[in-house]
Amino acid sequence: MATLLGPLARLSRRHAGLVVLAWIAVAAVANVLVPQLERVVEARSPSFMPTDAPSVIAADRSAALFDAPSSNNLVYVVLERRDPLQPADRRYYDALVTELRSDTEHVQAVTDLWSAPLSADAVQSKDRRAVNLMVRLTGLLGTAQASASVSAIREAAAELGPPAGLRVYVTGPGATLADEFAAVDRQMLLITAATVVVITLLLLVVYRSLVAIAIPLMAVGLTLAVAKAVVAALGNHGVLEVSLFTVALIAAMILGAGVDYAIFLIGRYHEGRRQGIEHEAALIASYRAVSPVIVASALTIAAGLSCLGLAQISMFRSIGLPCAIGILIVALAALTLTPALIQIAGRRGLLEPKRAVIARRWRRVGIMLARWPGPLFVVSAGLIIALTVPLIGMQVNWNEPAATPDDAESNLGYAAMDRHFPPNQLLPNVVTVEADHDLRNPAGLIAIERVTRQIMAIPGVRMVQSASRPAGTVPAEANLTYQAGMIGDQLNDAINSLTNRLNGVAGDLDAALAQVGAAVDQMGGAMAGGADGMREIGSAADGMRAGVDGLRDNLTVVSGYLDPLRNFKNGIPDCAVNPICSLVAKVVDPVDSLVRSSTDLSAGTVRLTAGSSTVTSALAAVPQTLQQMRGTLDQVQEATRGLRGAIGAISPQMRQLTDYLNEIDLNFEGSAAGGFYMPNRALEDPRFREALKALVSPDGHAALLLVFSRGQEWGVDGAHHAAQIQAAIDEATKEGTLTPLSVQQVGVGPTTHDLQALLRDDVILLAVVTVVLIFLIVAVMLRSPVAAVVVVGTVIVSYGSTLGVSVLIWQHVLGQPLHWIVAPIAFIALVAVGTDYNLLLAIRIREEAWAGINTGLIRAFAGTGGVVTTAGIIFGITMFAMLGSTVQSIAQMGSTIGIGLLLDTLIIRTVLMPSIVALLGRWFWWPNRVTAPRTGWSFRRKLATTQPPT
Repeated sequence: MATLLGPLARLSRRHAGLVVLAWIAVAAVANVLVPQLERVVEARSPSFMPTDAPSVIAADRSAALFDAPSSNNLVYVVLERRDPLQPADRRYYDALVTELRSDTEHVQAVTDLWSAPLSADAVQSKDRRAVNLMVRLTGLLGTAQASASVSAIREAAAELGPPAGLRVYVTGPGATLADEFAAVDRQMLLITAATVVVITLLLLVVYRSLVAIAIPLMAVGLTLAVAKAVVAALGNHGVLEVSLFTVALIAAMILGAGVDYAIFLIGRYHEGRRQGIEHEAALIASYRAVSPVIVASALTIAAGLSCLGLAQISMFRSIGLPCAIGILIVALAALTLTPALIQIAGRRGLLEPKRAVIARRWRRVGIMLARWPGPLFVVSAGLIIALTVPLIGMQVNWNEPAATPDDAESNLGYAAMDRHFPPNQLLPNVVTVEADHDLRNPAGLIAIERVTRQIMAIPGVRMVQSASRPAGTVPAEANLTYQAGMIGDQLNDAINSLTNRLNGVAGDLDAALAQVGAAVDQMGGAMAGGADGMREIGSAADGMRAGVDGLRDNLTVVSGYLDPLRNFKNGIPDCAVNPICSLVAKVVDPVDSLVRSSTDLSAGTVRLTAGSSTVTSALAAVPQTLQQMRGTLDQVQEATRGLRGAIGAISPQMRQLTDYLNEIDLNFEGSAAGGFYMPNRALEDPRFREALKALVSPDGHAALLLVFSRGQEWGVDGAHHAAQIQAAIDEATKEGTLTPLSVQQVGVGPTTHDLQALLRDDVILLAVVTVVLIFLIVAVMLRSPVAAVVVVGTVIVSYGSTLGVSVLIWQHVLGQPLHWIVAPIAFIALVAVGTDYNLLLAIRIREEAWAGINTGLIRAFAGTGGVVTTAGIIFGITMFAMLGSTVQSIAQMGSTIGIGLLLDTLIIRTVLMPSIVALLGRWFWWPNRVTAPRTGWSFRRKLATTQPPT
């Protein structure tokens, strides 16, 4: 490796000044010609979710069904006042709706439910002090366009000038991510500056020399300038994905790794100078010994970070490749710029080492490890295992608002909503059900209500807004029991009128029959009077027939009113065992029986009228037919008695029916169990038609349902509800007229559900690929699979203990579970960065092993203990600087990686791994035998005294 890097070594020594000037020139030109990385991120930040995620596809399809552009960028404008909202607030709201709808560049759709009477209560608080407006903005979540859209509507709301006392907030999922990314952007420059100050102070403590401090700081400064310019150029041309997390991590990684590599070189150079080796020879020996470690370290870190490019989650991809490129540029600077700076300073005697006391202390640590590797292994392994115990109760935080600063406008908006509305009022699961027919009819609305009821049965769901429930509850007009009460009132009025009329007709009929009977008995001298009597009977019979026909017609009309109930009853397979259906049957069946009876009664009056006409004709034409007429009269009198019985039976039955209908309405008032039916005449109601515009697609082939839940919608609850909603829709549409062509779910819950699935797949892939790739690199560098297993294995164990400590601090002490991004990024960073510390120690042990494994271990500790510990502490504190961020995910990520680096530096590299090396002995290097390499100090001392510098 040193031979391959020879040209770079000679270049940095012989032309040190030109090398430094070249780096300065490249950094200056690149930053002039290329836009700053932060500005590139603003313009080209990728979507939060991959475009093929189910929730993103659902947003596309849902938007297409409602003739709207595709976007998953939902926000809410919240209006809040300490007192009830005033007319001026309503005018401001209307003006804001108009303004937003006119901004087609940033706004795709405005869902104005406050203006529709049937749905107004769903968006206005019960205390009348707050209202919200849902707005769909352009740009996918996380993109620069999405953030620009959020900023645009905030500016629009402010420019309209809210009335005095009215507070206006733009909040919701889109605003949350925009505020989170904006906070990262604002704070990263301060965090980077603080990191540089901390590194400077630590280097001052270690080296006690301004020149020694200046070399690593100048190297990492130029490296950071060049690396950010390269990444910005690639990102600006679409070669790489970049995000604000790129800005956050690339600075920390470059500062940490760059200072580490400089410390490695300076530390080995100082070691040579303390051994009395001349400047040139010490630099050559340092370069030969450290350059393979730098190359191996950079390859392991870059390989681990590059694996993030295989992830489906864009945030991982935007961290991986840019940071990998940054690390490779750091390695190039460490192999050219840093040696050139050492050459310039060392040639002038400005980089002489101070008196070393720490080496003797580390030598004693090496002696302890060589003498008692077993006990030290047990103690260190026991400690590491104990630190992993908190992982048993580890929780993952999916709550993005909690990761955003408390004073962000989106969080202030959530707080305002919580003061006036039930939980998660701004975080509905937006469900779109697509059908193959128009749903704007009674049957379609019944199907939508069946789906709504099935979703409402899910534990944790508190309200569903749909076409059948525009305000979250079934309208009174669509409740079967309410309709039954109205029918009862109409029947009661009709019965009173019909009973009075029928009683009058029956009385007239009795009088006419009595008169005819008397006339027949006196037939001998009053034939003409009998004929007149029969004509009177016929007239009375005609009146009775008209009354009965009116009764039948009225009953037929009433029966028509019961068609919704009758259709509901006929649609239930087991009506007798269904409590609602059985009640409806008790209403419908008697009315049907009355209709049949009225038809029979009408037929009787027809016969009566015909009979009276027959008697009259017989009396006038044939006096001898008196006996026949008497028989006919007897039939008429019998029909009259039957009519009286029917009238007497109908009246109490009808009274009982109307009382029962009114009782049903009273008992089920305000209940969701009253049955659902929206008659056609209700569909023509302008209020309902206005509500349908927001909840049914323009062609009627898709229905929108807003599902509001309890619990943590940003988290496991929301993801679980998304799966349950799909199952509920499948169950509700097993039968009936609605067979969904597709079901789309958009919102925080579905997005979290997709994110969990993507993260699970990404973590498995990244863990396997990263470990295998780094193992292969280490195995090649150490030429031993056993050594590679130990080096990589101890780092993985270190990661487990690190995560345990982080969970203990953040979750159990501070009450804030780790953000979902922390564990995967920490794994990549710790496995990659931690490996190079162990690798440096292993290479040094192999270098000194010519005198024996234990002796080599002692010498390796004496030579690298202080250097690696300093490097690890500085890298760890560099990551700890991210604790200054108010964005929770950034703070947790920095602290977790920092803890891991310290654990790896102070326990894994110091005790656990070397004790394993001592226990395994020569088997650690299997299948090779360890021999003295050409980089041992004895060889270099001989080289320095026998050859002139080259």
